[in-house]
Amino acid sequence: MAEKPIPECMVLSIDGVPFGLLERLLQEGVMPHLAQLVEQTGMQPMRSVQPTVSCVAWSSYMTGCNPGKHGVLGFIDRRADSYDLSFPNSRMMAVEHIWEILSRAGKRVFGMNVPATYPPRAVNGILIGGFLSPSLEKCAYPVSVSDYLKQIDYQIDSDAALARRDKRAMLGNLDKTLDTRMEAMFHFLDEGPWDFFHTHIMGTDRINHFLLEKYEQGDPEFAPAFKQYYRRIDDAVGRLLERIGPDTPLMIFSAHGFYPIKQEVQLSRYLIETGWTTPAAQIQHPLSIDPETSRAYCLIPGRIFVNLKGREPGGIVPLEEYQQTRLKLKEDLLQLQDPETSEPVIRKVLMREELYWPQGSRGVHQVAPEQVAQAQGAYGQAADLVAIPYDGDDLKLGLAGQTLFQRTELEGMHTYHDATMICRGVELPTENLEILMLARPILQRLGVEPPADMDGVGDAVTPWGN
Repeated sequence: MAEKPIPECMVLSIDGVPFGLLERLLQEGVMPHLAQLVEQTGMQPMRSVQPTVSCVAWSSYMTGCNPGKHGVLGFIDRRADSYDLSFPNSRMMAVEHIWEILSRAGKRVFGMNVPATYPPRAVNGILIGGFLSPSLEKCAYPVSVSDYLKQIDYQIDSDAALARRDKRAMLGNLDKTLDTRMEAMFHFLDEGPWDFFHTHIMGTDRINHFLLEKYEQGDPEFAPAFKQYYRRIDDAVGRLLERIGPDTPLMIFSAHGFYPIKQEVQLSRYLIETGWTTPAAQIQHPLSIDPETSRAYCLIPGRIFVNLKGREPGGIVPLEEYQQTRLKLKEDLLQLQDPETSEPVIRKVLMREELYWPQGSRGVHQVAPEQVAQAQGAYGQAADLVAIPYDGDDLKLGLAGQTLFQRTELEGMHTYHDATMICRGVELPTENLEILMLARPILQRLGVEPPADMDGVGDAVTPWGN
């Protein structure tokens, strides 16, 4: 019998697994296969992006660029010519991603379920879109791959709406989604040889959103169920390690961390209460504002925009007041307090030029107001300020509600500083590692020259937004 093909470089991403949680699960014996790998290779914390949104973080991974270059800035965005909403996808990505770069170099590539890969771009191999894919018919390149996915009843993502209604049913749905993901992974592995092979597990993000607090509190039913799901992932890791052998370059990582939610903070409501935003008479979506009387508005999580003349279609803030307006917004945001404890909610507020750089290397890029108003592309869509909350204060919108602080079915929120990396056979920085630094060493490991405008070399000595 012929030996099964082994990829030249293997990636298994496990979404939203924080470094501290994984340490605990390994110590508790929940994930013995991963523990054995970590004993051999070690693991390190990794920083994500600000704001810490999955599609932004994974776009930074796959392009090796900051959001000011790649153009995926949040989970929702404002359309350039109106106050309507748009949802990010790969069409918004202004640069090539790693599968395209490798394909141009003649490498055969595979990617499955990575966020922000829908609609899948043409590659030399197979690309199966992530959780925003609308259907199996539209999720894959080439389209013929969808026939196989239908045959195995492949699940693009678990049912988040079900998780809000019935956590027991959610667990069954998570198991089914993981089972078909792993069935597809091993099926496509056998269709190699592959130069680059990346499979993404989204269910860890989902279970952390809805059961992290119950795990932390030792809930008699759901804490064991939480650990059992991670055991199932470890079983898959064990099968994969056996399948690819001990010498294949391998990266197992998350793109952000997680923390139990203390409360959800409706930032639009705060902007209304402080006089920055006026909601429309009829609120139809999170940007249903009255532009004639709103000096600012926000999008999740914590992205605040000046309603600027010359940029917004109904902007009222003059260019000469742009900097002063941002400073006053920052001051007001930092005064937001928890009513029960009087503790601050916002840890810091970053200006756009501290987070995004459209060209060149990292650094605070001074931008004149008229340049902000006239900026095109990714940088033109970037928020004017980004509010960074303390862990536990989950920034939402709440434009239509009357409550500033609330709790819902969500139990966990994304965090910036404690993503996880386990790596063998790919040379990574041992300190100050962050998500946008990964594409470059993967390309170099496969003998491909990284694009000249790719970030991630020597420009993260100081933690970005930390």
